[in-house]
Amino acid sequence: MNARSFASTALAVALLLPAMSTLAEGRGYGGGGGGGGFDFHSEGTQTHSSTGPAGTSRTTTATNTGSGYSRSTTATNGDATRTSTGSASSNGSYSHSSSGSDAYGSHNSSTSGNVNSGNYNHSGSGSNPYGSYNDSGSGNTYNHTYSGSGTATNSYGQTYHTSTYANNGYVYHGATMSTPYYHGYSAWGWNAGVAWYPSPIYYGGAFWGAFAVSAVTSAAIYGSVVAANNVTLTSYAVEPQSPGAKLLQSYQLTQTQCGVPNLVVIYGPNSSVICARPNQLIAAGNYSVDPTTLTIVSEKPA
Repeated sequence: MNARSFASTALAVALLLPAMSTLAEGRGYGGGGGGGGFDFHSEGTQTHSSTGPAGTSRTTTATNTGSGYSRSTTATNGDATRTSTGSASSNGSYSHSSSGSDAYGSHNSSTSGNVNSGNYNHSGSGSNPYGSYNDSGSGNTYNHTYSGSGTATNSYGQTYHTSTYANNGYVYHGATMSTPYYHGYSAWGWNAGVAWYPSPIYYGGAFWGAFAVSAVTSAAIYGSVVAANNVTLTSYAVEPQSPGAKLLQSYQLTQTQCGVPNLVVIYGPNSSVICARPNQLIAAGNYSVDPTTLTIVSEKPA
């Protein structure tokens, strides 16, 4: 199935977080001990439990419904736990899910589809002290289409959006759009080399201006955008001299009211968004901000 390959960009958001490898074989999940010994020839539910040499306790429950099969395994080792489930039925439907947690973080993922129609969908989420992410998507294996999106927020409160779209073998995902003004600058060069981090007490972390969250309604409203997971984000006027104003100036963009088609939609830190009219440098579409280099990343072929 092509879900994972088509979703490479959406899943790449998770790379902002350290890999949660403690839920893998290193914690003993590969050593459950015993082969299970299930017999699916008769209907009913069977359960098997075992303890591996690394101390992992595992319990697996399998069911034959007469029209399909399902299986669930839960493994624990110290403060770590992981549960995976899977099922398949005679009508072609299938599903798989996984969840895990330990002292460092947690994650959840699920995939379902139908081999007859080719339709499938997936979703995932995770968090640890370094941040969190969410991604989801759907597609069809027979006509080679896929559409997915993801968001990630790091420990500084910076939020990133990404999208992936595949059709007839062409995959579209985030590509960095170099700024003509700050091109070639090192990290934080746009800020005289001083790292900029969002402040939680301001809308957008103060990237678009010093609007206190408690009084943000006093700023001029520039419409709204429906982002991933059907969340509506309100857009506010960009203050001069703010990092966001520098971003717009470097791309020669002018802020405009959100809500009409064919605009440049830029997602900033802390679930903020602004819209601008496209120009000769930036085409209409959705973009995310990389504050390190004050550049934007688009949903363009890469």
